[in-house]
This record gives sequence, C-alpha cells and structure tokens, in this order.
Amino acid sequence: MAGPFLTANSYLGMVIETTEGTLPTSGTVYWLPVTTPQITPNQMFLRDEALRGSPTTVYNQVQGVRHDEFEFKTYLYADTFPTLVRSILGGTDTKTGSGPYTHAIKLLNSPSTGSQPPTYSILDFDGANYFTVSGAQADSLAITFGAEAAAEATVKYLGNPYVSYTSAPTVFATQSLSGEQLIPAWDTSISIAASNYTNVTTGELTISRKTQPIFTLGTQAPYNLFAGPIEVNGKFTLVINSTSDSFSTGTGGWALTRSFQPVTITLTDPNDATSGTQHSVSFTMTQAQFHSVKRTRGKEFTELEIEFTCNANAADASSGLSPIQATIINATSAAY
Repeated sequence: MAGPFLTANSYLGMVIETTEGTLPTSGTVYWLPVTTPQITPNQMFLRDEALRGSPTTVYNQVQGVRHDEFEFKTYLYADTFPTLVRSILGGTDTKTGSGPYTHAIKLLNSPSTGSQPPTYSILDFDGANYFTVSGAQADSLAITFGAEAAAEATVKYLGNPYVSYTSAPTVFATQSLSGEQLIPAWDTSISIAASNYTNVTTGELTISRKTQPIFTLGTQAPYNLFAGPIEVNGKFTLVINSTSDSFSTGTGGWALTRSFQPVTITLTDPNDATSGTQHSVSFTMTQAQFHSVKRTRGKEFTELEIEFTCNANAADASSGLSPIQATIINATSAAY
C-alpha cells in the first residue's frame, strides 16, 4: 500500500525558458528551498442556466479557459534569490567581480518586446507527484524582515495549465541544492537620505506587476501571461528614539510633505563569505515618498509605522525610468 506521502520530501526547481511557454530539455536549474508551496489550477466552468421548464438553475457545466497559479515562501539565500529578482524585474544580470561576484539587476525597458520579463518553467514535487508549470510569469515578490526572525520572501507566478508526472522531466532529473545559509533579518541595514537607521524593528518591501492571463479563441490555455508595469511599496516600524523624528515632526516631516528620499535596504548574510566579503541582497530606491505615518503606543515604548511608495527615476534604471534596482553579492560566477 502506497502513501501517505511525506511533505518533507517536497522540493522546487526553476529554469529559464528559451521558448516562452515550452519546458526546456536542458539549462541551468535553480533549486530553491521553499516553505508552503501551493499550485492552484484555475479552471473556469461555464454554467448552462438555459430554461428547461423545471424549477432549478444549473443544468450543466463545461470547461472554460484555464491558467494556473503557483505561490511559495522562501528564506533569502544569496545564491538563488537573484533568479526571483530577475523574474520580477526582467533586466539582464550585469555581473562584475572575480569572486565574490556582484549581480546588478534592473528593470527591463524594451518597448519593442513589450518589456516582458523572461518566463520560467517551474517544477513542484509535493512528495507524491511532479508538476511542471510552463510559461510562468512573476506577479509579485514581497519581502518581510524583522529583527527577531529570518528574512522571508513570498512569491507568486501565473502560468500555463500544469502537467503532472510520476518522475521528474529531464531538465529537472538531478536535484542539486547548495549549502548557502539563510539571511537572518537582524543583519539588515536601512539607509534613508544617506543616514543609517538603527532603530528599525521590522520592514516590508513589495514589488508587484499585476500579471494577468490573456485568452484568445482556439485554445483553452492562455495566449499570453502578461506582466504589467511594476509598482514598489514598503513599510517600516521604528522605535521612537528622538523628539524630532524626520517623518512626523516639524514642518518638513517626510510623510507630511512632498519630499523624495533615497532608501537602501541591505540584508547581509553573516555566515557565508567569499574572500572575506559577506554575501548580501540589497535594494536601492532613489526616490521614495513616505506617507501614512502612525505613532503607536500599543507597547511599553512608543513606535512609529511609516509606509513609502517608490517613484520612477533615471538613477535606478538601465534605460528609461525605474523605481528600484537590486544588487546581490554571492559566490556564483555565472550570470542569472
């Protein structure tokens, strides 16, 4: 008798597609340690409610269009996290250095190709069956970090209807996980207006693209998984340690006036280093507008909650304008 099957045997792999929507037979697979992976088939059913002389409503249901969604959480690992960043921003990885390597990833701005990020094929093994989602296009990447927890990312992809297997497809046949350590959130620095803020307790950063399926006649699967323009938002919680904080006091509080400020979030891995340089993940947002400030007193000490929205600017872009850019330092010599 088979089963029940062990959740702990689950694993996830991602590979960039050379042909959009087609599972590659070879390529570099990024194996991501994940928590709470969830694949969801979005099968629409069309209801037949045509009147037939009986006091009821639904007489039949037939399949309509379908796209699938895949969501998971992962801790931040400096060697695999860049593939998630590239999938949401779309820009090529500009790699520099000779070990450690610096991977700079910006927003893809290519009007001739619709400025669409690369698509991925995703393998999800749930301990019993293998599922592949091709044509996967990133919808959102949300990062949370708190002084007492690990930094964590929540990711969502939209893709074509999944295909199930009882053994892994060729490109995913050999699983290979690295020994990179997760990044604890306490080793995070927050720079605002070129000053280091050491009184931040928690933070969030969300990059969203509002990806949507486009359906056309002749096929049940999407004609295209379309990634929209990005929007970047964030939130910090800080301990009040001054009578003149920059966000909410005085006549020039950043959350009370039009006042763009540069923000850099750098999450550093204290356990992995190459040639003495610690691995890290960093986001730069050159024009952040703070808003929705709240001074809270739910604890024994006073705190401040502040949100921010990032504005497009030339400094964060490789061409055109962008609200954010990412820089990752690790031991990976190949570009993502």
